[in-house]
Amino acid sequence: MSKSLWITPEEHLRKKKIKKNLLYASLMVATAILSTLVTFVTYQF
Repeated sequence: MSKSLWITPEEHLRKKKIKKNLLYASLMVATAILSTLVTFVTYQF
């Protein structure tokens, strides 16, 4: 059987919270990279 069937509700909430934090962190990093690229491209022209 899969281990994911045996997690408690508390563990499920903790994993959900971690995934949410990772999503926000990756969005911030993606935004920073995108703005750097846009700045770089605008200074090229």
